[in-house]
Amino acid sequence: MITPAVTRATSSLFLGTISGTSVDGLDLALLEIGPDDTMRVVRGETIKLPARLQAQLLQLGRPREDDLDLFGYCDSTLGDFIGHSVMDFLAHTNIPAADIRAIGSHGQTVRHRPPGASQQTGFTIQIGDPSRIAEITGITTVADFRRRDMAAGGHGAPLVPPFHQALFGHLDGNVVVLNIGGISNISILGNPPSGFDTGPGNALMDSWSELHLQQPYDRGGAWAASGSVDSQLLAQFLSDPYFDTPPPKSTGREYFNLTWLQGFQRSAAVAPVDVQATLCELTARCTRQALQRWAPDTTHLIVCGGGRLNNELMRRLAEQKPLQVDASEHWQVNGDSIEAALFAWLASRTLHGLPGNEPAVTGANGYRVLGAVYPG
Repeated sequence: MITPAVTRATSSLFLGTISGTSVDGLDLALLEIGPDDTMRVVRGETIKLPARLQAQLLQLGRPREDDLDLFGYCDSTLGDFIGHSVMDFLAHTNIPAADIRAIGSHGQTVRHRPPGASQQTGFTIQIGDPSRIAEITGITTVADFRRRDMAAGGHGAPLVPPFHQALFGHLDGNVVVLNIGGISNISILGNPPSGFDTGPGNALMDSWSELHLQQPYDRGGAWAASGSVDSQLLAQFLSDPYFDTPPPKSTGREYFNLTWLQGFQRSAAVAPVDVQATLCELTARCTRQALQRWAPDTTHLIVCGGGRLNNELMRRLAEQKPLQVDASEHWQVNGDSIEAALFAWLASRTLHGLPGNEPAVTGANGYRVLGAVYPG
């Protein structure tokens, strides 16, 4: 189990940022960590990425469409964007930069190859130059959280279960937290917490919506709700070996993308609206199956991330009776801020020399202090 943070005489403010697998915006969260490691998410905000940068990040995240010049440009540009966004966020919040102990910046994952997939040694790459963030803000910045865990034999992901435990561990019942970003992951609360990536979240639905509706996502799941699930196509999707692979496991857009989807010949024979309905059911089904196999006694499912706003997806998740399914706002936690707040929390742990990973989740050989520090 993650060891508790050191006791502080006064509260400290940490700021976390992440551009997630959906690549739809930069999430920022201001986290107050008080005496005895009590926490409060003070404020969160999502800032839309500039269209050109978003397109370039998406391109960089597609295998065989990347190059070193684009990599370097996006790394620098995203670092500048994060730095200026942090300063704008603090100005809106009326908090001086000097009051922020550190920024925890995850940046944007452009490649995640877990160990044991296509190669013996896994690797992960996040960009958003932390040197530029520290230079622009004058605030100590902590970044590169995943690679130390991978060096210790882990997947480097997911990192969020211990933070979910800290946020929601006081609740009664058998609680699982489901984060639905581009990829879905679950945190099974306990001592220690466990969890893993269950499979696609919004990524496939978003890509299919962009392809056929020229819209970045299916607002509220309305398009999926108007279609019908094709059982044969769903069965083909679920035959992918990832879903039956036991944890620890992690995945990303490198695996679950349009190329993966269009590799199933039946997808071309099914009406696009019915493919969307089937993709929505896939996200719900792989989550439900993961719960049935690894957390069968779950009583409460807390949903955060952008997927909680997909009404059709939430309806399908709730079909697993008698499971109670609620968005994190039901528990007074902003579902858009949790992942960003995670990296604020991890920055705090790094600066105090405390481990940030949970080996029971990632498969690492032990607890490790995560991240590299860039002084402000």
